[in-house]
Amino acid sequence: MKQKELHCLVIRGHTGRYPALVQALSRFSNNIKINLIDNDAVTVKKALLNKKLGLIFLFQESGLAMNVLADILQKNGSESILVSLDDSKPQSALSVKTGYTGVQVCNLHYRPSGAIVNLALKFLLQYAFLKTEFRNCKSLLRVSEQRCHWLVNSSSEAVAYIVNDLHLYANHAYIDLLSDSLHSLKITAVSDLICEDEREVFFDFVRQYETRSVKASALIVTLHPQKGEDFRASVRLIPTVFSGTRCYQLWIRKLGVKRLSIGCSKGKSAFDASPSIVVNTIDDKSQSPWLDNPVSKEATRDNQSLAIKTESKTKTPLSNKPSIYRKLLKQIILSNEISLELSKLDMFTPVDATSRQYMVDLNVLEHEYATVSSILDKKYHTVFWDQVMLILLFQRLKQTGSKGMRLLIPLAKESMQDDWFKSWLGSSLSRFEGDVSSCVFLFPLSIDLLTKDLGFKKLHQELIRHHCAIGIDSFGINQQTKLVLEVVAPEFIRFSKKWVLSNIKNNKEALKLVNTIKILKKKKIKVIAPYQSGEKMMQLFDMSGASFRQEQIVS
Repeated sequence: MKQKELHCLVIRGHTGRYPALVQALSRFSNNIKINLIDNDAVTVKKALLNKKLGLIFLFQESGLAMNVLADILQKNGSESILVSLDDSKPQSALSVKTGYTGVQVCNLHYRPSGAIVNLALKFLLQYAFLKTEFRNCKSLLRVSEQRCHWLVNSSSEAVAYIVNDLHLYANHAYIDLLSDSLHSLKITAVSDLICEDEREVFFDFVRQYETRSVKASALIVTLHPQKGEDFRASVRLIPTVFSGTRCYQLWIRKLGVKRLSIGCSKGKSAFDASPSIVVNTIDDKSQSPWLDNPVSKEATRDNQSLAIKTESKTKTPLSNKPSIYRKLLKQIILSNEISLELSKLDMFTPVDATSRQYMVDLNVLEHEYATVSSILDKKYHTVFWDQVMLILLFQRLKQTGSKGMRLLIPLAKESMQDDWFKSWLGSSLSRFEGDVSSCVFLFPLSIDLLTKDLGFKKLHQELIRHHCAIGIDSFGINQQTKLVLEVVAPEFIRFSKKWVLSNIKNNKEALKLVNTIKILKKKKIKVIAPYQSGEKMMQLFDMSGASFRQEQIVS
């Protein structure tokens, strides 16, 4: 097999440094193509648009920042390796940095005469050639996926791509069988198209593929299309990849025998019957965690029927959200342009070497935010984005866990004042089968919320039951401070930036803040400095022994 070309970009440093590097690269292989450019910011930015680049060499004296170049590569979707050439003698000739999503960053101690350094360069080039071959394999795989996609589209069988109970795509035969458009399917959970008393059986069928304990290749269920009458069908699942996402092909074949289930009512669409938002995102065993009136089902089968048993006579409050809220939520979760953003907390003083702390936030593109703002009533905005953040967080916890991490989740005051949101969060936690003990929920607490809000008390109990830590956000010192700390016993506190800025100008109040932080530290409460604090504020928190500050962004 012919070796692919490796494209290298060398950004010039001082004269006398880069010629030796270019010579060393040329000696290694005839398949290395070298592009030598000046360290001009505009020239470099234009050169980084080339996605064929395998290695980018940057001399430390060039004056260009590594993190800026890494950000450009990340935005361009480049798979290049960014190499910083450093004169200072490190512990090893070659070291790898982490922290830039999708971008590998290396430090290379390069001296042309050094045998160990040349060996490190040889290893780096060999690795880059392998990575180039892997990139070519991925390209061939994409071609294969496109051919498969074409076959699915031209098939007379009803086929859809599904993941986490959501439709990613469906061919015309599937749409004609169950809906009237692909858009309508994308905002409808797969389980909403299955009669209610058979959904648990369907979830068990999907789960056998997730646990790799496949016992049945097909399942017969009663489908409830968005138009027309219910019908019996055989469904099959095939694990596959669609647009870079691991998912399943769902094949549906309509059967001749029709059976109406008790759980399905004619004349009512599946979406109306169950206002679920993202089924199976948090818990496969239950109904949708976003059901307004959740019930649990007993998995006993007698004469092909399921016995339904209500968990409790008391029901969670009905959602006061309009239907457009639920539809927008589905669309946003399906969007590839919405993602979690984790901001690493740096330590002022050593606190806990066994874990790393991250502040959880959402990365939302401006046009997505504008779309929601233009459609949804303003009073729902904050709660909406908090719910999106939590859904994505639960998905991440289910897929990858959070080993060695503490995830701090700030929730807005508006969300804590919304009874439905608190009920939804508590219900979601109770259904989640994974470990959520790494979660720290930061609440903007008030005395009224602690003493009078029954919904918060129930949520508080649910958090304790799942070993989630509780913190206080937007914290300020007032007459109620002592009582709030006694009732909540928080593990973390993040001070209000506005409150700190308004008080540190007064020496007496600044001293009061310092003493308060020292008292909190003695009580083993970790204090977080507000994000993007000024130099004076940072000095104040450092002097008082605060635990963390938020400076860099990773995801």
